[in-house]
Amino acid sequence: MFRYHIHVTVLMAVVAAVPAAAQEVPTVTLDEALSLFAENNLELRVARLDALELRGLARQAGAFPNPTLSVTHEPLSGGTSDYSESYFNLSQTLELPGLRSARTDGAQWTVRAADARLAADSVRLAYEVKRTYVEAVLLEDLAAVASRVTEVFRVAARTAATREAQGDISRYDLRRIQIERSRYENLVAEAEIRAASARRTLASLILPETDVAEVSPSGLEADTPPEPAMQLVAGQGGVRRPEIDAAQAAMEAAVADVRLRRAERVPNVTATGGFKRQSDGLSGAFLGVAVPIPVFNRNAGALAGAETRVETLETRLGLTRRQVENDLRRAVEHYESVKRRADLLTGDVLDGSSDLLQMAQVAYDLGEMDLLELLDAADALRGARNADAHLRADLWIAYYNLERAMGGLAIDAATDPETR
Repeated sequence: MFRYHIHVTVLMAVVAAVPAAAQEVPTVTLDEALSLFAENNLELRVARLDALELRGLARQAGAFPNPTLSVTHEPLSGGTSDYSESYFNLSQTLELPGLRSARTDGAQWTVRAADARLAADSVRLAYEVKRTYVEAVLLEDLAAVASRVTEVFRVAARTAATREAQGDISRYDLRRIQIERSRYENLVAEAEIRAASARRTLASLILPETDVAEVSPSGLEADTPPEPAMQLVAGQGGVRRPEIDAAQAAMEAAVADVRLRRAERVPNVTATGGFKRQSDGLSGAFLGVAVPIPVFNRNAGALAGAETRVETLETRLGLTRRQVENDLRRAVEHYESVKRRADLLTGDVLDGSSDLLQMAQVAYDLGEMDLLELLDAADALRGARNADAHLRADLWIAYYNLERAMGGLAIDAATDPETR
């Protein structure tokens, strides 16, 4: 773990040291991308700051009221005599125990809700990083396939021009292969544009405040996700999503707010003590008590609103649970569907597709294969490789979406009892 963080730190240092115009596109693994995301993502930073703000407000909610110190001097005069009185007052509001406990409980539950929302945002944004990373891998693979096939047509076009000049092929065949080469040149240009766009999106997620315009993925962890993913889902019993924790904590905060509003209906007592001194030499201490009389304001509206909010958040909690259940069910069904399609794909046919294209090109150059057969071989390679790349990307995205639906835990590490 220590060496891993050093590697990410060195990567950021190198990126910062090279001028933007001279930078090459840096390459990162998925683990490095997630580490950079955790350190640099702006949306995640905002969520963390929101949680820290509420922590500060929670500490403030537990503070006692400050005492009030006042000094008053009253000079009086009339006729030929002068008279004055001086007061030194110290007042302290005495909150009822139920008022302060309700306020602090509500603040603590609000902090828990904020922490749960931060966890939910982390899971959601981490999934976006993983999805973007996989899509960047896919688009780079598609660009590489398009470039491979286009190179075949570049060579074939040059060979065809020579053969047409020698009278071995017709002018029509030459024009046909030149048109196909042009079509594939457009395909590779479009594929490279899409791959560059994916690299820019990845850079915006993990290095938003640097001059790095693009970040290239180093590749997928493996051809297929680890197993057994579905057996783990079935054995979870109940997935604990941070969205549910946030909704539960928000409801508990609303319950505490109801207690607070009820406690506020009982007025606080303000005790005052001090010292009085008169100019005629008389002096002495005094005590006083102030109690508000709840005649015009009995806090009934605030209490009714707080009770209604509890009902609202109870309903929202139930709705969140149902949404989480449906989300997990959809993620499981989607992963199972993609996994079944992936299991049907055999690599034996794909492994030799590139060699078959090379063989077809050589045969065409020697005049042993016609143009249509060469075009079919190129389309077969591109179609097979594209289908394979799309399926692998779909499978990994479905796997990461399943992780997200389970609460963001790493599925291969969740089998450890200490992590549950």
